[in-house]
Amino acid sequence: MYASVSFPLQQFQTFDYRVPQKLRDKIRPGVCVRVELGNSSRIGFVTHTTNTSDYTGEFKEITSISDDTLTIPDELWSTMEWMCKYYVTPIGRVLKSTIPLNFLNEYTPHEDHFVQITPMGIDGIPQIKNSAMAQKRILEALALVDDPVRVSSLKDFASSPLTVCRKLNEQGWVKLTLQPRIYDPFDIMAPGTPREISLSEEQTQVYEQIAQSILANLFSPYLVHGVTGSGKTEVYLKLAQTTVSEGKTVLVLVPEIALTPQVAKRFRHAFGDRVALWHSAMTRAEKGWTWRQLKRNKYSVVVGARSAILAPLENLGLIIIDEEQESSYKQENSTPFYHARDVAMIRGQNAGAVVVLTSATPCLESYFNGLKEKYTVLKLTKRYGNATHPQVKLVDMKSAHWMEDSESTIFSAELIHEVRECLTRHEQIILLRNRRGYSMVLQCMKCGQIAQCHQCSVSLTYHKHLNKLMCHYCRSSYPVHSNCTQCGDEDIQLTGTGTQKVEEEAGRLFPDARVIRMDQDTVRSRGAHHKLLEKFGNHEADILLGTQMIAKGLDFENVTLVGIINADSGLLFPDFRAGERIFQLVYQVSGRAGRGKKPGKAVIQTYNPDDPNIQNASRLDIHRFYNQVLAERKELSYPPFSRLARLLFTGKKRQTVEEIALLYQQTLKNIPGILLLGPAPAPIERIQMLWRFHILIKQPMEKPMILQHHLSRLFEARTLKNQHRGVKVQFIPDPVNVL
Repeated sequence: MYASVSFPLQQFQTFDYRVPQKLRDKIRPGVCVRVELGNSSRIGFVTHTTNTSDYTGEFKEITSISDDTLTIPDELWSTMEWMCKYYVTPIGRVLKSTIPLNFLNEYTPHEDHFVQITPMGIDGIPQIKNSAMAQKRILEALALVDDPVRVSSLKDFASSPLTVCRKLNEQGWVKLTLQPRIYDPFDIMAPGTPREISLSEEQTQVYEQIAQSILANLFSPYLVHGVTGSGKTEVYLKLAQTTVSEGKTVLVLVPEIALTPQVAKRFRHAFGDRVALWHSAMTRAEKGWTWRQLKRNKYSVVVGARSAILAPLENLGLIIIDEEQESSYKQENSTPFYHARDVAMIRGQNAGAVVVLTSATPCLESYFNGLKEKYTVLKLTKRYGNATHPQVKLVDMKSAHWMEDSESTIFSAELIHEVRECLTRHEQIILLRNRRGYSMVLQCMKCGQIAQCHQCSVSLTYHKHLNKLMCHYCRSSYPVHSNCTQCGDEDIQLTGTGTQKVEEEAGRLFPDARVIRMDQDTVRSRGAHHKLLEKFGNHEADILLGTQMIAKGLDFENVTLVGIINADSGLLFPDFRAGERIFQLVYQVSGRAGRGKKPGKAVIQTYNPDDPNIQNASRLDIHRFYNQVLAERKELSYPPFSRLARLLFTGKKRQTVEEIALLYQQTLKNIPGILLLGPAPAPIERIQMLWRFHILIKQPMEKPMILQHHLSRLFEARTLKNQHRGVKVQFIPDPVNVL
């Protein structure tokens, strides 16, 4: 008997070993073993076993089974094997996505002290003598908050807060605890106190139906389709509590961990220190330590971004995909090009777990799966509490520009009026402009030349605070010339509007308003997301201006107005999902208004007021939108009426890239049941000096693996290669964008 073993080296290389007789009953895929590799002893993971081997050299034997706690759960291993086949990716690449390379490194995170006042401490504040003012100041500060706080944050109240808190702890007036310090992008994951979750009648009906599946240990896919502000989070928090009470574990995926602090905070409240975070901002050491803690069953709940779907939780009972329509769930930068939502369905099926997708604007595929009854659709039609839907006003900016008394070319008269009314009432405003920078284009008015990146086929964006032209793809920067580089004329103009320009205009129109700008330029530092949102939540700012990162996951009850500066951004992209993205963005950001007791309004500015996607979003008419787009997709045989895949070819020489793309097209064109579109230059033809061609492939829904089967066979036979004449070939099933 032989076993292939993959090692946590840079690429998880795989080697064959003989299995000794004493271990044959224990060796299976996913088991962690110790073997000799070169002159050292290493641990690796068995990828498969066989009774024969083509290797003719001398075999080494597996030395032993390593720590049993490191073995990958069977259901997770089955999921990984599916990923290998569906995404045509070697098992080593999938392992690399699953297991931190340094998970064996010795690392113990620093521990932080947290403190929380007790009922005895609250009663004791009046009894404190004048000689113990530091104790009194700390107790008074702790009495103002419900949650434990980091002791180090109390330095304003005592020169040595830990010493003071220890004394108070001895008296029973505070509770002092220690917690590992794992980087948390919003610094709020203090040990929480579990709280009772109260649900409305409609929420209770949704909860009870899903809870029945959890208790029955059945794989059941649900789509919770709830309007913005309907309290979807409360429902799945309650479901998570039910799951954990049954001795099972929970996976919660959010689009981007740093943009959803409120979700993570609420899970900490519900489960205390049984919640683990998993996100890209963690260091390698922190990820390795957390992975080991998960294998040792230290946590019951994992809240994380895309890669958390492969967290090694045992006895998985519930998977939640929050805002399931978000494109960030698709891995697009490296293999395997998996979609966390699809992997969740496979893992849920393997684990016998319930999978819950939640969204106010489900993607077309999920919505269609609901219509076909592949998912059970549960609806939340009412906003939580007494909140009402915002009133929406659509403004035609073509007409607004012709008004002689217009105060601004960026803000319409309607939006200016509504902002001023809100500021007068001391209410808050969210403004969306889904383009960062100051101006989108620098153009010569004489010859028409547009400043472009030398490495990418894109125009440069002007960033005023740097006084430079920037490429948002390769991050190159260029000086701003006073003359056209093509014809030398001085008549060059900056056109288009980014968040920096909107911020400047808002300062001119509303001089007394405090404005926070939130885009990639202002949130680069650690914790910047949380600091900005916390500042806005504390009413230290009147206007929150940002890109799409402010469109979802935010719940501020004093926000009564949302303004969308230009709803057309991205509408004309050569991508069949462009209209869907615009609808989702407009609908979602409009839903940030009026989430408390005060009514909300949304003002949508557009140069295409007749576009059906914008029309439907302005009416919040989600059913009409889906009916129209489904009809278009069916006519053109795009998802969800077919499976789409993309072959992307990149290389330094344009002609060679095109030739390799044609070679693939000739090899694949005779596969029965598929339709090839291309090869053709990608919409963005060059990025970072690499030319890009692509082939789009449609395959029937009823044969989901037909293309993968043929590609795997052709790659194994070396008829096709992942790297050919300097051209990199990438196979991307179910692409979320085709730019």
